[in-house]
Amino acid sequence: MKYKCVVVDLDQTLLHEDKSLSRETIEVFAQLPPKTEIVVATGRAITRTQRYADLIHARSMICTNGSIIYHQGQVIHRTEIDSQKVIDLIQTVRKIEPVQLTLFYPTKGYTTNEYFINKGESLRLDLDHFETHEIQKIFVVTPNHAAVEAIDFSSYGMKAVPLSENLDIFVVTAEQVNKGTALQAFCDHLGLDLSQVVAFGDDYNDLEMLQEAGCGVAMANAVPEISAAADQRTLSNEEDGVAVWLKEHLADFQ
Repeated sequence: MKYKCVVVDLDQTLLHEDKSLSRETIEVFAQLPPKTEIVVATGRAITRTQRYADLIHARSMICTNGSIIYHQGQVIHRTEIDSQKVIDLIQTVRKIEPVQLTLFYPTKGYTTNEYFINKGESLRLDLDHFETHEIQKIFVVTPNHAAVEAIDFSSYGMKAVPLSENLDIFVVTAEQVNKGTALQAFCDHLGLDLSQVVAFGDDYNDLEMLQEAGCGVAMANAVPEISAAADQRTLSNEEDGVAVWLKEHLADFQ
C-alpha cells in the first residue's frame, strides 16, 4: 500500500502525557516524502493545535472533533451547532447538579469553571447572555452521569460523547460531526482517496476516523472500542507509537 496522507490525533496519541512532542517523532515526520499530506485531527481548537501542527509540518488541521477543517491557513469546511438549539440545550443541562459548562468557538472558549478562568485559558461564561453563533463544541462536566445520559441530545440535533481520560466530561457537538466525516470532506477537497490515508487515534472520538481511513492504527493505550476497530496497533503515546509505526512503514509512502 502506498500512502499519501497521515492523520494523527494529539492527546494520548501523538503527545506524551506532559503534552510534549519527542524529538524522535519530529524527525520521523520530517522523513516523510515532501508531498505527504500531514493532518492533525483533534478535539482542540486551532489556538491549542497550531504549534504542534507546525512541529510536524502539518499543513492541515481537523479541529474540535471535525467541526472545522483548515488547509494551508484557510477554512475549507465548517459545521456549527444550531443557534436556537444551543439555547434550548443550555436551559436543560444547567439544571443538572452539579455541572460546569464550556462553550467553544473557533478561536476562544467561555466557561463557568473558575479554575480555567483563573488560569486565563477561557473567558467567563454568563449562561443568561452568551453569543449563540459559531459554537462548535460544548463541554458538559459533571459526576452526575445519569442526568446527562437521560438527555435526548438527538432531539437537539446534537450528540454527547464521554472523554475517556475524564469520564465526567461529555463532549457535545452537532450530531453529524465527527473526525470521520471531516476526513472524508478533507479528502474530497484535495482529491485524495481514503485508501491512501493512515490515521492514528486512541479515544472514542477517533472511531469514525480510523474506520474511514485506509489504515486505522490504534495506540496501545487506546480504549477497547478503538483497539477493536483498528486495522493495526502500535506502541503507546509514551513510547512514541506513532513515530515507531511511521519509521517501520516509510517505504509505504509515496
